[in-house]
Amino acid sequence: MHITPTAGGVRPRATGDREGEILEGVLDVLEDVGYDKLTFDLVAAQVKASKATLYRRWPTKVDLVLGAIALVKLCPGDNDVPPDTGTLRGDMHALACTDGELTSRIPDLMAAVISALHRDAELTRRFKESFVAPRQKMIGDILHHAQQRGEIAASANLELLAAIIPALAMHHTFVRGQGPSEAYMRGVIDDVLIPACQATTTT
Repeated sequence: MHITPTAGGVRPRATGDREGEILEGVLDVLEDVGYDKLTFDLVAAQVKASKATLYRRWPTKVDLVLGAIALVKLCPGDNDVPPDTGTLRGDMHALACTDGELTSRIPDLMAAVISALHRDAELTRRFKESFVAPRQKMIGDILHHAQQRGEIAASANLELLAAIIPALAMHHTFVRGQGPSEAYMRGVIDDVLIPACQATTTT
């Protein structure tokens, strides 16, 4: 842990690798107990840090949780840019079927916070901005590229098509109590999304 001097003496602050370790611990607690039951006490015990250290870096529960959720990457690889394999099926498989963090962790995190979203306006606003919107845009960009290649009709409702994968992933999470497997995601893409996109070019 990096030690930063302050006016009142030397106080520990979470920076660098230690900050990442703490936020990973927040994700673990969030997945275990959900947003409503997550407390600074639980997180402090999980990551072996004082509550004072946590509060100095993340003053509120919303700050703490969204800081942790920000660790979850948008797509496999080092760069959060849409895959470009040359086909819609290839792009969607590359996005949703090659990384367990993207198939299981995202739905699990959604399930952990969704019960609180209708009660906490600040959490809802910031969660949509930092977590939901970038992922919607990623899928939307892939569909737009497919539309430009002629795999989806110009008149197709891309917003509706983009909702298929996250909606079914969340449904699986709630029904099964765990995030969807790679095989399930491949089925959603091959048996639902691709046929739906192909149908737009024949109507």
